[in-house]
Amino acid sequence: MLISQEPITPNTIILQPESLDGSSGRIFQQALEQALTQASGVIVDLLWVETIDSEGLNLLAQSMVRSRDSGKDITFLGLEYDDNLEVEHRVKSSSPNTTLGHGIFAPDFEAFLDRHRDLKASEALI
Repeated sequence: MLISQEPITPNTIILQPESLDGSSGRIFQQALEQALTQASGVIVDLLWVETIDSEGLNLLAQSMVRSRDSGKDITFLGLEYDDNLEVEHRVKSSSPNTTLGHGIFAPDFEAFLDRHRDLKASEALI
């Protein structure tokens, strides 16, 4: 008996929240939960998020733990370096014997995002 099996193609969902708090934060959290359920990988582009409070950092850390536990990839783009370190610290604190299997900080892409943000800010002043 031959069983035909179609190749499994990994899929990635990209989320671009405007904020991690308030009603926008709740909408983002729901979208993130759904993305982690449906996709093999999630990219969270934080370009439009101006500030991340402690609750937002917890949300990002919890999503890292959840993605790791479910064998999925998650990447945060546009995350400030200090916030990146804090998220990694919170992940390690919640699971001390755990190592992160993948990075959440992409320096080359971060530089691109910084230039893009600066360009948009300068265009707004004109």
